[in-house]
Amino acid sequence: MKISLNWLSDYIEVKDFYKKPEELGRILTRAGLELEGIVNQSEQFKNIVVGKIEKLEKHSNADKLTVCQVDVGADELHQIVCGAKNHKAGDWVVAALPGAVLPGDFAIKKSKIRGEVSLGMLCSQKELGLSDESQGIMILESKGLKPGKPIAKLFKLNDVIFEISVTPNRADCLSHIGLARELSCLLDRKLTLAKPKLTFGKDKVKDTVKVSLKRPKECPRYAGRLIRGVKVAESPAWLKSRIESMDMNSINNIVDATNYVMMEWGQPIHAFDLKELQGGEIRIDLSNKKEKFTTLDGTELTLTGEELMIRDGDRPVALAGIVGGLNSGVSDSTTDVFIETAYFTQKIVRQSSRRFGIETDSCYRFSRGTDPENVPTAMDRVCELIQMVAGGECSKDHWDAYPSPVKHKPIKIKLDFVESKLGYKVKSAEFSRWMKRLGCKVDKKEDTFKVMPPAWRWDLIQDVDLVEEYGRLHGYENIDEILPPLIERPTEHDDQYLKERQLEKILLAEGLMQSMNYHFINGNEQLEVLGNSSVYEAFQLSVTDQPVAVKNPLNEDVNCMRTSLIPGLVRNLTQNYRHGNEWGRLFEIGSVFNPKGSAKVKSDRVNSSGAAELFHLAFCFWGQPVDYWSQGEKVPVVYQLRQSVTNMLEALKINQWSWLELKSDEVPKYLHPSQSIALQVEGKTIGVFGSLHPELVSKNKIRTSVAMGEFNFEKLMARQPRYRKFKSLSRLQRVDRDLAFVIPETVSSQQVEKVIRKHAGPLLSNIIITDVYQGDKLEKGHRSVAYRMTFKPSEKTLEENELQALQDKIITGAKSDLGIQIRH
Repeated sequence: MKISLNWLSDYIEVKDFYKKPEELGRILTRAGLELEGIVNQSEQFKNIVVGKIEKLEKHSNADKLTVCQVDVGADELHQIVCGAKNHKAGDWVVAALPGAVLPGDFAIKKSKIRGEVSLGMLCSQKELGLSDESQGIMILESKGLKPGKPIAKLFKLNDVIFEISVTPNRADCLSHIGLARELSCLLDRKLTLAKPKLTFGKDKVKDTVKVSLKRPKECPRYAGRLIRGVKVAESPAWLKSRIESMDMNSINNIVDATNYVMMEWGQPIHAFDLKELQGGEIRIDLSNKKEKFTTLDGTELTLTGEELMIRDGDRPVALAGIVGGLNSGVSDSTTDVFIETAYFTQKIVRQSSRRFGIETDSCYRFSRGTDPENVPTAMDRVCELIQMVAGGECSKDHWDAYPSPVKHKPIKIKLDFVESKLGYKVKSAEFSRWMKRLGCKVDKKEDTFKVMPPAWRWDLIQDVDLVEEYGRLHGYENIDEILPPLIERPTEHDDQYLKERQLEKILLAEGLMQSMNYHFINGNEQLEVLGNSSVYEAFQLSVTDQPVAVKNPLNEDVNCMRTSLIPGLVRNLTQNYRHGNEWGRLFEIGSVFNPKGSAKVKSDRVNSSGAAELFHLAFCFWGQPVDYWSQGEKVPVVYQLRQSVTNMLEALKINQWSWLELKSDEVPKYLHPSQSIALQVEGKTIGVFGSLHPELVSKNKIRTSVAMGEFNFEKLMARQPRYRKFKSLSRLQRVDRDLAFVIPETVSSQQVEKVIRKHAGPLLSNIIITDVYQGDKLEKGHRSVAYRMTFKPSEKTLEENELQALQDKIITGAKSDLGIQIRH
């Protein structure tokens, strides 16, 4: 947030900080308001001064240029070449001298222009950044001018702008008066707040507009006043300057006045054009489902029935606390305005803002919390300001609907509690003094303080809040640095953590990259990817159609907790592929969540809301790495994933596992119905993987093969042997043999693998798929699958005739059992 030192000086004495703004920045930072930057306007106008043209001559080598002798307060006149036409001898001008830097990083230096030396530049308003357009250089009125006077002082451009970071709990500092209050407390200086002065007419707002507060829970206070006879025009320079110093655009005098008061008091205000309001009524109520509303910037919103709206009869005219409607905004033809000042609750404003992705200065303040007691003061102030800049007369009366006043509860606290939290002695008088400087009412009985926080400090709710405030104000630097005694032994890592790290090391060594996605996801997107949740029960995966909903989501893309890792990996796949990563090998180990009572897989981890937390392992493989030196056939991605899972199981020393073929109706929606397989460990199915479904591949515009899968992490890791048995390495040489079979589409590679293991006997230690081919050289409906078999003898080296006998036995067995032959 930006804060103007000139603006602050209207309420508190801060003259001493113009020459040392960094000191004020340090004070604010120590108090918890972090300084992010300082812009000293006077530095921006350094070496730009008032000058008087003493003599003017035509340039000898250029008809459109003049050579001016200018008095800039130095010992000698400065010669400056100028191309403007609106100046003459005796004029007072603005001269930028060498060393000055004009907007756009235009540095002024001594130069020669057509042979004549020029020691600066005579400036226009546009060149100084004071106006968007200008005709010729600035000609100043001579009264009170002195050559060499800095224009920063002349035009009061000596402001210092502070950029500070305000934490979410300190919404009271989102205004100049709020920060002035804070400085008054920190520096023990007087805070001066003038009472607004209004001119009243004969009209009564209650005779013209009826206010009906239908939702006091979401809008505890709503006030309004009528101003007739205003003249909409451009804001005066002082108002425009202050608005623009806050990085806000000047619109017109009415809108600028409302924005001014928002930056002054922290109270957002909205002005309605009275003639555009229909029905003579302002009603604060919820929207209608599927109702249309067009904002001031022309954006059309479709409402859900959950937004708080300002309505004039049947029409919505503003999205409460966020943005006004196009149908009731102030325009050049506006003559009468209805001023709205209200207190909307944080929750209702934040929810609507996130639902539509609209962020405004008004929304920012309401969603962090405003002061309900400030509503009538801010309304009077904006009416006073509008009368100053646009004229008009205020209605005699005003609306102030406040059926259930918001009140703070007193906080009871004892000094020994404060001391126990801060770790040092606290004096009773010192504690009381700081609380009063905060604006609290303090009453002490015996050893207990009863503290009533001010209305603008809604964040002070319990005793620890007061401890924090005292520590902050008294100074954290006053807390002694004492190391606490070490009374506990270091604890071991959580077993879950150790298992995650173990599996991460295995998979990273396999050449995979780890993905880490948010636990939040869009519910509709998740459902679209995963489909019917009932099929996942067979794989002991905790997928549900009713995920844990997030009560207050940041936006609709993260409105629920994930029940599977797959949708997140699909996002990773799509984003990577669109950014040119045509192949990748990802895995993720992470939490998934089920709502209370719907968890299909039991978990010991249940949070306070009853949601069960479980852990899954998921993979996403796509594309093939480009090997320019290798032109051979590549192993399909789905088989590469299968091999990686196999290697993982071997590294975990899990022995009793197998692949389980699936029927098409048993396959999850995101997988190909005929290219998927399940993993069984010790007879229990704990996961599934396969090729990504063609519809999902096409929808995400992926033009390469993709394989994905998900496993129950906890069930998988629990199948590791508790004690690992020692097994001596064989001293005998292992032997590899490759066989390629021509297999019809009706026979799966898993069936072939089982037959090979059956006929190869105990000497076969491993089998992997090295190649898959389909093409014109094969009969239609057939494919060639190459297997590499590894034989490990235990007693003696295998002879060639023994290996040939084993190979012949496998070929004969495959033909007799499955009717398949080797590819020649």
